[in-house]
Amino acid sequence: MKRKIVLAIVGAAVLLAGAAFAWKSSMVVSTGGNGSVAQKTTDRALELLPAEVHTIKPRGLVDVVRFTGTTQPIDQTIVKGRVAGRLAEVLVCEGDRVTAGQVLARFETTELQAKMNERQSALEAARADARWTARDRSDKETLANRNIVSQSAADQARATADNRASMVAVAEAQLDVARKNLADAEVKAPFDGVVGERIANQGESLPIDGKILALLDTSHVEIAAQMPAGDVIRMKVGQLAGVMLEGFGDRVFDGKITRISPTTQAGSRSIPVYVEIVDRHEGLRGGLFATGSVTVQEKSHALAVPASAMRKDDQGDFVLVVENNALVRKPVGAVRTWSRGELVEVKGLESGMTVVSAPLPGLQAGQRVRLAETR
Repeated sequence: MKRKIVLAIVGAAVLLAGAAFAWKSSMVVSTGGNGSVAQKTTDRALELLPAEVHTIKPRGLVDVVRFTGTTQPIDQTIVKGRVAGRLAEVLVCEGDRVTAGQVLARFETTELQAKMNERQSALEAARADARWTARDRSDKETLANRNIVSQSAADQARATADNRASMVAVAEAQLDVARKNLADAEVKAPFDGVVGERIANQGESLPIDGKILALLDTSHVEIAAQMPAGDVIRMKVGQLAGVMLEGFGDRVFDGKITRISPTTQAGSRSIPVYVEIVDRHEGLRGGLFATGSVTVQEKSHALAVPASAMRKDDQGDFVLVVENNALVRKPVGAVRTWSRGELVEVKGLESGMTVVSAPLPGLQAGQRVRLAETR
């Protein structure tokens, strides 16, 4: 009985030893297998998609400043009366298109006509008096030469004649003023335009410089754009612009910077920039929303990379270039940014190089890569 128990214990021990050996063997095989997989993973090339790389080639670079604003007429004025009086009629209304010299309104002319007639009569009387005093001076001078009258009498006649001649000049000037006032009773358009507002109406009494109409030349407008100082510093008077206006679809109007304010606006700290629409168009209006762009700098045959391709480490700026199916670190010098920071002009690279443009983390020089074929 004891012998059977001993044999059973020995058999169990043998089975446990065999199981342990089998388990260790499987662990060794498993460990060796993982090392092989890791090695294959290390040797496997990373595939880069076409959207993740950029091939360098000479190109034209453009730096553009964009702006928004509203249109306003360049030529606009308040038409005022040059005389005081009652308006007899106002011949135009809001929205009417008028031409330069067209009569817009008329004042009552009864008093103005009477004033001109009065000045005309005063002038005729002054001229008659001047003619009489001129003959009297001539007679007195003749008699004084013959010692018939005294020299003082001749001098008195001469002074009187000169005085009456000056009174004629005064009367002529007063008549000219009266004539002008009568002519100014007709209020005329100073330029071609559109009536923006009718301020006074028939029957109203207005003083001198009383407001009658607002006149706008809407065919010639400018854009008042509020610009940040960082953009304005790159803009200059005379630079050309392309402008799109509300209501005109995809049409691009030619524009030009005509004025740049020397001060910022209170509160917003923005700087007003005025862009004239060079194209004339009858459909233009004040208050239209406008968007536009100004090319502030251009450069041809430059080498540039996307800003996302630029990398930096302790040694400075660099890019990762694909050479012989591996990544190579290429140090670069950044010249300047273009296209609102989207492109970086660089030196130290050559045309035809392919750089990694996607911001892929963990990429290192020496890593094997391959470029995916474009389908």
